[in-house]
Amino acid sequence: MRHPLVTVLALTACAALAGTRSLPAVGEWVADAPPAQLERLGTVVDPLHPKRSWPAESTIRRLLARVDTDALDQAVGAWLADRQTSGEELRGLAVDGKSLRGAARAKGRKIHLLAACDHARALVLAQMDVGEKTNEITCFQPLLDTLENLAGTVVTNDAMHTQHDHAVHLLNWQAHYIVIVKRNTKKLRKQLKSLTWKQIPLGAGPARPVTAATRSAD
Repeated sequence: MRHPLVTVLALTACAALAGTRSLPAVGEWVADAPPAQLERLGTVVDPLHPKRSWPAESTIRRLLARVDTDALDQAVGAWLADRQTSGEELRGLAVDGKSLRGAARAKGRKIHLLAACDHARALVLAQMDVGEKTNEITCFQPLLDTLENLAGTVVTNDAMHTQHDHAVHLLNWQAHYIVIVKRNTKKLRKQLKSLTWKQIPLGAGPARPVTAATRSAD
């Protein structure tokens, strides 16, 4: 009750950025942090009992176990998106999934996240845990639905997400997409290969938004 939620989360994030790989290491980093740094992160240092001023490792452990990670991801993503500078250029989002290093569930399952990252500023605006009983494909649309506005956004992804339903979903948002076509979409790849690509000249002049673009790759 002595430590604000945002302070404990900020201390944990700073410890992780400093290279800690376990909760005991996070507790040690917090205990070794200078008082001035603790105060900047919201901790009130008691001059009479300084060791009681920061959260212990057990406190950090209990808090992180109770945090709603999806709600936290949405809050952080919305905070980052709100601080993006708006301009006339198209916004690009890369959707991709990665397994986290050094993190696993109780039974040893690796944590796999699907994330939407801003192309220009490398900011993760949304991410979602891909559970054991699902896959990235089923998480694609719910992930993007957590973002406030996709209109005019260009979404890029790997060949796994070259799906008809994904394209329709993005068009309903008035968004654009760039997809990679491989052999996992045989009919689409065959249609694209039959087009007269060699007769299409390279475009000149200012780039204009497109509804969809494809690239064929082996």
